Amino acid sequence: MSDPFDPRDLQVIFLREMHEARVRARDALGRAGRDAGDPAAVRELRNFFHRLAGSAGTVGHGMLARLAGACELAADQELERKGPLSKIAIRIFAEGLGGVDDILETRTPALGVLIPVLQPETGGPRVSLEDVPSRVLVIDDDLVTARATEGVLRAAGFLTASCSDPADAYEAILRESPDLIILDVLLGDIDGFDVCRRVRANPALQLVPIIFVTRRGDVEERVRGLQVGGNDYVAKPFDAPELVARVRSHLSRLSALREMAIRDGLTRCYNHKYFKMRLEQEMVRARRYGSALSLGLLDVDHFKRVNDTHGHPSGDAVLAHLASLLIASVRSSDIVARYGGEEFAFVLVEAGAQEAAIVAERMRARVEAHEFEVAGATSLRATASIGLAEAQQQDSPAALVQRADAALYQAKAQGRNRVRISTP
Repeated sequence: MSDPFDPRDLQVIFLREMHEARVRARDALGRAGRDAGDPAAVRELRNFFHRLAGSAGTVGHGMLARLAGACELAADQELERKGPLSKIAIRIFAEGLGGVDDILETRTPALGVLIPVLQPETGGPRVSLEDVPSRVLVIDDDLVTARATEGVLRAAGFLTASCSDPADAYEAILRESPDLIILDVLLGDIDGFDVCRRVRANPALQLVPIIFVTRRGDVEERVRGLQVGGNDYVAKPFDAPELVARVRSHLSRLSALREMAIRDGLTRCYNHKYFKMRLEQEMVRARRYGSALSLGLLDVDHFKRVNDTHGHPSGDAVLAHLASLLIASVRSSDIVARYGGEEFAFVLVEAGAQEAAIVAERMRARVEAHEFEVAGATSLRATASIGLAEAQQQDSPAALVQRADAALYQAKAQGRNRVRISTP
């Protein structure tokens, strides 16, 4: 996350950046004048005016932004013609740079409009996924816009990181693992759309929302951004509340998608794939810190009779209600998952065999006492058998599951509706 900064630092950054950029733009104009067929010089001028239009708007300098925008449009037209640079274009660029000099030397960009929205909020909830602030990566070679964007997002409660080097954009995404990316369309000589394509080609990044930022919100750019995998657009200079609202909306959808990926559709417990991943993680953590960990496997007794007698919809209803009973029996730090069919698994962190037995017995008793409401049967009841195993230092996840399964088999063999504990 970037270091905190005073919003007025944007003015210093803006003036420093513009001083260096104006020198390079003057050099590009000189080359364009000497060689009217040099497209590289025209691209440099176009990039200069594009960045200036965005950053000037960001710090509230509308006159400078409009001047730069007009010059950027002229540069685009010259590049599209693909011919020698016209004399009128050279004149536009020269007068444009002269106008930029006049404005910057006689006026100071106004930052007052930005200061209120960059101050930290107080008393409001932080935006989060699973109670951890979401991380947003801002990719923009314009330091003024990047810092302003970060300031707005941090004030809204997000974690932020930024990348101002276009060549490092994709590596920064891999390095930062952001929950959302704000990506400038034009990154010097690099196309933001190409960066988006690389992101979408990576399976691990396909769900990460990408919001494109551009000074111009024309239809062609919006369509192109959506075609390469972008999710949204904001235009420079952006409206802070709108930007925050869009970021929150996309992160909310991402959270829902992530939940769908790890939840069982019927019971809303975690699914088997997520259970296997978390079991491995929790076993590593327990081994590292020397803490206890127990695994339980629960199977609904004679569940086939429920399906055969009352139908599969009634069986599904029993499983859904039963899952709620199991979740209510454990702590928020524990994990309850549908292991398969009518079988459930639960991981109890920092719990040895004795503590796990108390929890498992509570589960068993609640299932036995519960009247399951299903269509056509108002007093349907069920029982469950449970096998427990406490993790040992030498256990692998597969070995721990095998020991819990053996204890479950023992519970069934001894009459069902009971809890049995595996011996190491």
